[in-house]
Amino acid sequence: MKSGAGSPFEDDFDEDEEEDDGAEEEPIASGTDTESVATETVPESDTTEDTTQTADSLPYKYRRDGVQDGRSHANLFLRDEAETHVDEVVDAMEETFESETVYKIDVLEAIILAANDPSRTVADELRKMGYGMK
Repeated sequence: MKSGAGSPFEDDFDEDEEEDDGAEEEPIASGTDTESVATETVPESDTTEDTTQTADSLPYKYRRDGVQDGRSHANLFLRDEAETHVDEVVDAMEETFESETVYKIDVLEAIILAANDPSRTVADELRKMGYGMK
């Protein structure tokens, strides 16, 4: 074969491997970099714990990722009259909390929680969930 008749990329692969090997050995050989990284991760874990404690103290509306988070599924069968009433309560709560979207599932839960105690209102229960905090 003539010289240079091989693959034009053969030399490139050998060079890449040598460069990669040198790059991999460098961080492993330096112990001081590893120690400083380990020291820096300790404060980050403390911050994570503080964030978790703060998140737990937030109202439900702000802790959840979606409206169904933290809730179990329950089939609820309503007659037309009751369904109309729920829709009216949702509309009333959207007027009460005018700058926010009020979800029907939150209103249904608030209705159930407020139904047992005459001193509790649907709006109060929604406030406990985090509505009106903006």
